[in-house]
Amino acid sequence: MGRPCLHGQPKAAHTIRVTDTAWDGLKRLASETGVSLSEYLEALGKNGTLPS
Repeated sequence: MGRPCLHGQPKAAHTIRVTDTAWDGLKRLASETGVSLSEYLEALGKNGTLPS
């Protein structure tokens, strides 16, 4: 069911509140590194580093 588990545990939905400007900037940064925003935030939260 759904996407395969890539991180040893299933992802869960969460809500964050940011301005539209910040949201657009996060999506742009993720796109520039070639990953989804979800994967971008996953790397930042787990490793304290951004994908390269």
